[in-house]
Amino acid sequence: MLMKTGASHKTEARAEFRAGITACLPTIPGYWSIGFAAGAIGTLSGFTTVQTALLASVLYTGSAQFLFYSLWAAGAEVASVVFSVFLVNLRYLLMSSAMSVFFREQSTVHKLISGLLLTDETFGVAVQRGSQHGHVPYAWMLGLNLAAWLNWILACVVGAVLASALPASLMEGLSFSLVSMFIGLVLSIWFASRKKALESFSIAAAVVITVLSTPHMDTSVVVIVAASVSATLATLATLGLRFFPKGGKQDGA
Repeated sequence: MLMKTGASHKTEARAEFRAGITACLPTIPGYWSIGFAAGAIGTLSGFTTVQTALLASVLYTGSAQFLFYSLWAAGAEVASVVFSVFLVNLRYLLMSSAMSVFFREQSTVHKLISGLLLTDETFGVAVQRGSQHGHVPYAWMLGLNLAAWLNWILACVVGAVLASALPASLMEGLSFSLVSMFIGLVLSIWFASRKKALESFSIAAAVVITVLSTPHMDTSVVVIVAASVSATLATLATLGLRFFPKGGKQDGA
């Protein structure tokens, strides 16, 4: 009986893993467009293909890689580069915190692995999965993350190898695909949300904060501030609706 239960569990885990890979497929073209550009810009910045592949494997974020290459090419100090990349990637702390509600039953190791491989794209896909089912299986998340991670590395390597064959202006122009994919993810989450008013409020708050803060602050700091404040306001609004719903009755009253 125990052997059957263990075999059934493994079969279910394999099915969830394959489902995670399938869920990643719509985002792969975006990974390739951005990764190709990131790898090419890495080559144009003086990095070898091996170095670009290692950076893609470890840093594993398009915005931070573009920032890293631009600062390095500009001759910025190492401390400045590290701190700037840290600020840009700090948003993943917020994303991991938001995802934790779907991983309550997972072990610490599973949470750590899932968090380390989290990206903006896998976060968007996983949130939709978690919102629909109330939880995210580790095997599903692993399939999603590994598919994204391997495609990102491969795209960066291909971009680095082919960079010398394409004009530099064309490669730099591809960086706009990063913005396009972010917009697409926001819209996909909005259409899938059951609380569109709250989502719209959060997006509007982030836009207003970004517009007002950009002339006075560094862009990396603006992104963190806008994300933090808008998320906090949305959380407070959610709590307010929960404890003070229409009609004046609190939950459980």
